[in-house]
Amino acid sequence: MTRREWMQTGLGMAAGIMAASRVRGDEPGDDSDPAALIAKIGPMMEKIPVESAELGPGLHLIHGPGGNIAVLDGPDGLTVVDSGVPTRAKEVLETVKRVGGKPLVRLINTHWHFDHAGGNEVFAKAGATILATAATRSRLATEQYTEVFKMTTPASPAIALPTFTSDAFELHVGNEVVHLSAVPPAHTDGDLIVHFTSRDVIHTGDLFSNGIYPNIDASSLGWIGGMVAAADRILKLAGPRTRIIPGHGPMASREDLAAFRKMLATVHDRLNPLLDKGKTVSEAIVARPTSDLDSVWGKGFFTGGMFTRVAYDGLLQHRKTEK
Repeated sequence: MTRREWMQTGLGMAAGIMAASRVRGDEPGDDSDPAALIAKIGPMMEKIPVESAELGPGLHLIHGPGGNIAVLDGPDGLTVVDSGVPTRAKEVLETVKRVGGKPLVRLINTHWHFDHAGGNEVFAKAGATILATAATRSRLATEQYTEVFKMTTPASPAIALPTFTSDAFELHVGNEVVHLSAVPPAHTDGDLIVHFTSRDVIHTGDLFSNGIYPNIDASSLGWIGGMVAAADRILKLAGPRTRIIPGHGPMASREDLAAFRKMLATVHDRLNPLLDKGKTVSEAIVARPTSDLDSVWGKGFFTGGMFTRVAYDGLLQHRKTEK
């Protein structure tokens, strides 16, 4: 992954700015707490351009502020995966219509987070039927508090809520068969994998962040073991030539996803013994379980300390729910 490819993604550009400020010493000394940085994401997102790339006939990628967006051109109109951040939704919609060249028909939410479903209201008013898991609809319909970011997300208006919910369904869009399948709690409790089977392209949502440590939302029942299982599920779907659209980061291959899965499993296996010994989150961070991984994976929004925090918290919460 080149610097240009990384910086072309919305989260990459914002993370690059914040990483630079950490090097300069502008940020607080505790680099394991992402709450101090999250407030800066909003203003940064306003400066990131919305750009598009053609992935093949009738399929485009929209990248910029928020998560990666896929646009499928079908005979009945456009099918879009994710809607981006709310403050840029109109601009994103204009880009979607421009590259697709047809009216908007349906929107698929890979999960509920604001950088993936924040444009739902704008897209719905433009005519989109919204599809998601029941868990995603429930999260969008109620106020959510994300503990690690100390951030409250208000409930979405009724028009922005998915009107069709399922954990597994199939769409026939022209000659494209799109398989949508939910996974057990991983990044959140409502994640969807979107597989464009004819084109051999998979959109993972935030089950995969290419080249960087991912967010794992323990407040939405996400946990690192679920992330490993989800990666295994996607790897079974992917072939040697499958192109993978991650939630954040540049287009990826099966090998990129396998490397991500290996990193997750390594961290999971290092955190489990700490939890068995009753270590607190702070003690787990001090143990630096990601120290040999940070030079590769710690160049995004999350430092190794931040990722340890979210991964350990999710593991701890999952253990509690199992009892």
